[in-house]
Amino acid sequence: MSTSTDEDRFPAVEELPALIQGVLDDPETTEGVKKHVRWVHGTIREALKLEDYKAQYGTSMRKLLGPGATALCEMTDNGELRLRGYKNNPKGVTTSQRRRSSVLRRLAREAGVPSGAISYPKPPRKATMPAWARSQLHNELKTQVEKQPSDPGRARLLVVIGMVLDAAPRTGELCACGIADLAPDLSWVKIVRNPQAVASDLHLTEVWPVSPITQAAVENWLPIRAQLLTGLQGGARSLLVSHGHGAYRRGTPLGRKGLIESYVAQVEELKRAVTGVGGKGWELPEGLEQLRLGVQEHRSAYAAEQAAGAKTPRWGPAVVLNPLLPEEGEKKKTAAAMAKTVKAVDAFHAARASAGDETDPTVLRARRTLRDTTRAAWARTDHTTVLKLLHQAKLANDDLPAAGYNELLLDALERA
Repeated sequence: MSTSTDEDRFPAVEELPALIQGVLDDPETTEGVKKHVRWVHGTIREALKLEDYKAQYGTSMRKLLGPGATALCEMTDNGELRLRGYKNNPKGVTTSQRRRSSVLRRLAREAGVPSGAISYPKPPRKATMPAWARSQLHNELKTQVEKQPSDPGRARLLVVIGMVLDAAPRTGELCACGIADLAPDLSWVKIVRNPQAVASDLHLTEVWPVSPITQAAVENWLPIRAQLLTGLQGGARSLLVSHGHGAYRRGTPLGRKGLIESYVAQVEELKRAVTGVGGKGWELPEGLEQLRLGVQEHRSAYAAEQAAGAKTPRWGPAVVLNPLLPEEGEKKKTAAAMAKTVKAVDAFHAARASAGDETDPTVLRARRTLRDTTRAAWARTDHTTVLKLLHQAKLANDDLPAAGYNELLLDALERA
């Protein structure tokens, strides 16, 4: 407990909480930054428990956030003041150093005093992978998917790799992906983009085409996922669930940390398995983010080649839903997609009635159109809306496969 004597001798100690609270209350401060501010505040409090530090820097905010910030950075670099008692330098300490210095500079700006926080160089980016390795990765993925692995970790890893190769989602974006984000025929996937340092809750939803390899990986994963959910209470919306490894309960949604850990472990296991049977081993990056960055580089190269006039195949989302666009325009597009689906159902019934044979080219064309329009309607709405629409259009449940609906997905949606 502070005393009036402490307030007179160390006013910075008394002023610090109000300064911290002011930063936390700032509407421009994101939740991620708030977490870092609280972390740095705890570190400063630990330093102020040291009498020498308190006596030297606690007399004013100018000293605390000036030379006191320099001393704080040096102390933490030397392994002091750790709140959790680490014995060794934690992995990724350079990132922690940069975050701590950034918060200290922010506090100095708010206090109107010069900052003494040390400026650390940006850590070198880990190498991703060359273009030839990406091509090999597609081929290796196809080989592994065709084996239809029954091991939950392996089956899930192949889905993760395929999704990253197709749409380059961040780890958090991939964890947020649910069963309802898969298209009726599994050929598209919705990715809600959640870029770093964006405070708004309104984010783009990109609907990306899914390669046949990834579709096959998902089809292999869905029955395994269903088994993992056996006995679990409540709905199951997440595409990626735990297989009960380590501290993660079987069937629960896989979080960001769990996905990163499982990727590292499964990649090492897969590399050993491939090498053990005489293979060369995969050129898979050791980290999931490295894999994503490698794909992102490839995507950027495609865009640059197209801008230069090259006939490079388009690689991008099939549909983009932007919450910031005029609402009326988006409603019109959605209504048009739903109207086309109803029309396609009518055309399918008519073709089937006139041909009398499911293999007739007219019926096959009508099925293809119905599948495409159903998928487009789902991209702008959701499965509940689309299934209700198909029912109102007099499409029987037994005919849902004609609209592209995968039976495994329907089972998963019902469970969710």
